[in-house]
Amino acid sequence: MDYSMNFSDILASTLHDTKNSLGVLFNNLETIIAHCREQNCAGHAEFYTLQYEIQRLNSSLIRLLSLYKAEKSQLAVNIDYHSIGDLLEDTAAAHEILLGSRGIRITTRCPDGLYWAFDRQLVGGVLDNVINNAFRYAQAGVTLAASVSNGYLALQVEDDGRGYPAAMLINEDGRPGLQTNVDFQTGSTGLGLYFALMVAGMHIHQEKKGFISICNGKERGGGVFSMYLP
Repeated sequence: MDYSMNFSDILASTLHDTKNSLGVLFNNLETIIAHCREQNCAGHAEFYTLQYEIQRLNSSLIRLLSLYKAEKSQLAVNIDYHSIGDLLEDTAAAHEILLGSRGIRITTRCPDGLYWAFDRQLVGGVLDNVINNAFRYAQAGVTLAASVSNGYLALQVEDDGRGYPAAMLINEDGRPGLQTNVDFQTGSTGLGLYFALMVAGMHIHQEKKGFISICNGKERGGGVFSMYLP
């Protein structure tokens, strides 16, 4: 009997186990932080940095596993109708305490009664990654917003930081199909961008394909990440 395994399969299995262990560590750390906050422990806020790094690593593992499944044609896109308001509120709530540890306030903006068909888990993963990056660069505020533009659902994460470097700007004028040359092998956000592009592109409706935009400015004056879903 042949017990040999492909190395990529072994790696994927290891990543999955590591991701689960990080999840347990993250939850235990949350309990410790809550206890220390109640007891006014000196320096308990330093735990937030550790919590952020765990969350960032866990998100990276999730993206790697998703890319592995996509390469193996095993990544299923589960399209269903979801409340956009609920998506934004749930996402903001998941990051509120961590952002608040740095004095960053997260707010949401969404039209009432807006529903859209998309894969909530995949899209939520993209938003989580962008907000994790905002934790590092935002000064005081992050806005998670939604709107409908030219037949697309536009999901945006805006911050009041220094903005994205010129080399990372994509689809700056918001036109679907416009692309720039981005080197995903450089910079700490390369995998996140590749994952966002993949998730957006997996959403197709009536010959329209999802895309992303990265620009600077708008209301908060910092970086603006946008995902457009048909």
